[in-house]
Amino acid sequence: MRVVATAGGAGAGKSTLVRALTGRDPWARLPSGRVLALVDRAPGAVQASVATAEAVVVVVAADQEFSAELATQLDVLHALDIRHGLLVVTRADLADPGPVLRRTRRALATGALGRIECAVVSARTGAGIDRFRSMLDRLAAALPPPPAAPVRLWLDGVAEAAEEKGVLVTGTLITGSIENGAELALGPEDRRVRVGGLESLRRQVSVLSGPARVTVHLPEEQPDELPVGTALVTPGRWRHVGVLDVRLRPLPGRKLDGVAGDLELGCGSARQPVFVRVLDGDIARLRLSEPLPLRIGDRGLLRGGEEVLAGFTVLDILPPELGGEAEQIARGNELMSRSGIPNGHDELRRRGLVRAGDLLAMGAGLPLAPRAGEWLIDPAKLDELCGQLADLVRTRAREQPYDPGVPKAEAVALLALPHRRLLEPVARAARDLGVRINQGRLVLAERGGELALPVRQAIEALCAELARNPFLAPEADQLTALRLTPKSLAAAVRTGLLVRLADGVYLGPDAVEQAVAVLCALPQPFTVAAARTALGTSRRVAVPLLELLDTRRITIRLPDSRRRIRPEHD
Repeated sequence: MRVVATAGGAGAGKSTLVRALTGRDPWARLPSGRVLALVDRAPGAVQASVATAEAVVVVVAADQEFSAELATQLDVLHALDIRHGLLVVTRADLADPGPVLRRTRRALATGALGRIECAVVSARTGAGIDRFRSMLDRLAAALPPPPAAPVRLWLDGVAEAAEEKGVLVTGTLITGSIENGAELALGPEDRRVRVGGLESLRRQVSVLSGPARVTVHLPEEQPDELPVGTALVTPGRWRHVGVLDVRLRPLPGRKLDGVAGDLELGCGSARQPVFVRVLDGDIARLRLSEPLPLRIGDRGLLRGGEEVLAGFTVLDILPPELGGEAEQIARGNELMSRSGIPNGHDELRRRGLVRAGDLLAMGAGLPLAPRAGEWLIDPAKLDELCGQLADLVRTRAREQPYDPGVPKAEAVALLALPHRRLLEPVARAARDLGVRINQGRLVLAERGGELALPVRQAIEALCAELARNPFLAPEADQLTALRLTPKSLAAAVRTGLLVRLADGVYLGPDAVEQAVAVLCALPQPFTVAAARTALGTSRRVAVPLLELLDTRRITIRLPDSRRRIRPEHD
């Protein structure tokens, strides 16, 4: 199914034209066999219908003059940058279609619809209807495939269910799939709502994929909880944002310097007050009165009263706070080069550190990059943090030689890391700069210090093996073969090259942090057996490792001997 909305002034014959195409149904089967859903709303609701449709049919009547109402609707199309459509002149049996056709063509010429095909029809006589139907078929065939994205269903109709509990909501589903019985999310609080039924083309269906017109039954909701302009979304895949940076597209004759202050925003089927702050040129910051589920590349419009002033394209849904005028201008200059197409590599490069969920919410893919839990780290940012950490540790060793080392929590604060788990990859990268983790502190480990060359070489060989299998501690015969004595092993522990779990049980310097990352992914709480399996090791290693985590207050041991990761380390 493809979805097309109508636009046109009152009395232009939109509904009559749709009935001539479809009969009683709100969809048509085209000559190719394609199904085309037609969204025909009242003139005042044109934004809600065209903003979520794939194309528009502009309808004008041969016996009517070009009206201010039609001009406003065309402004909406221009502002939303609608690119696919047709122009139809109706009631051609009643008047010469030429004047209104030429006037409408001139109005469309300033936007992306300037070269659309035109049909002249009479719904009463049937003249031109077959040609118009063929033009719709060509339009549907030329539409780009829907983007791969999770569900976002902007509601353009809400009604109380007549024969059962709950409400019936309607909208155009462009991306994603909805399944009967599934959960969708509603509002900034991500409240879950259950789908009790789906209807499309007047048929009940168990699953529906976009693009399609859909009616969703929500059995546990009330009409006043779901106003038009609300969006149902895939849980966890969208951010409801209240501040965003955009590129403005002022309409012809409307000056950009007038687009500022308190205006009205239109996006999807939502309309709400918004405060606009022009940063530089055509770049602006919008502060919404209510958060909306938006992503990079989304389009909307700004109104002053009922006049459409400008369209916009979203450039950033998670912008930084701005200070004075200098920061404002610098931010505007930086945004000038952005395309409005989400790109995970570019977003990670700009931000340095970003959560995977935030990238997905922007509409971007996940680039290959160092990770710490849900966080991605730009390689250049990792190098920067690595150098900063090494400088911190060296400074502490120089200033406090009798109490060297930086506690991990302090390092997280000094490096301004947004999450403590980010310290692990930074510390690991800083090993080449002589930084080690020893007893929860970051210290300098001088490889040539108290270790003799043969011992140092043996420890390096052991660490190389542990890097491949971090939780397979060497057996006693392996340590003997490497000629590592208890004394030399103790020295390696002191210098941060090894971690001692128990007599004869040693792991690499990053083993504790690596184990925490693995155990965090387990269903909580977990047993020793589950931990042993996840770590790929034996009880000989798993038991003392878990006891060490207990001692360091990373895990909590429960009365039934199961454990869970403490919330502050999750």
